[in-house]
Amino acid sequence: MTVSYDEAPGPSNKMKAGMTNQTLFLNRGDRRLSASGPLFMIRARRDFLRAQSQGVKRVTPGFVLHIFERRNADLFATAAPRAGFTASKKVGGAVQRNLAKRRMRALMRDIIAPEARQHYDYVIVARVQIVTRAYTLLEKDIKEALSCLYITLDGAGEKDQATDGQKKEGQKKDRKIGDAD
Repeated sequence: MTVSYDEAPGPSNKMKAGMTNQTLFLNRGDRRLSASGPLFMIRARRDFLRAQSQGVKRVTPGFVLHIFERRNADLFATAAPRAGFTASKKVGGAVQRNLAKRRMRALMRDIIAPEARQHYDYVIVARVQIVTRAYTLLEKDIKEALSCLYITLDGAGEKDQATDGQKKEGQKKDRKIGDAD
């Protein structure tokens, strides 16, 4: 039996049932958390450290949620939101850390991805209780943390705009005083 190169055994390039062109593209190295979600994975250590040191955070019993707005940092990056998670040995052994990562991945996919904003990085740091805490409580915690952090970020943005407006008003008053002389 002769086999031509076109019919060589091995993985085929044909689409299987339920696959789309996007699925094929995602399987070729696109590092999204899910095919439907808009979140891309954070891979570089410096991005984790930047989100933890310069972003805002909310501490819950099961995890710490950090959000960092990349637009304010003048970083040249894609506009798509990115997400990352980490579980240290404080959480437990390899089995507990893997469970924590699976839970954090599910939380990101189900809750953060639909509400993710452009130019934002989301980092979840696992705490010891993430392994034993009920998943419904983790969902509640992350929803509350996300809403509180968005309020904080929106409030900070309004304060920055107000400060810029006050500076401009002050400059106009200085000009009026100078023109009157």
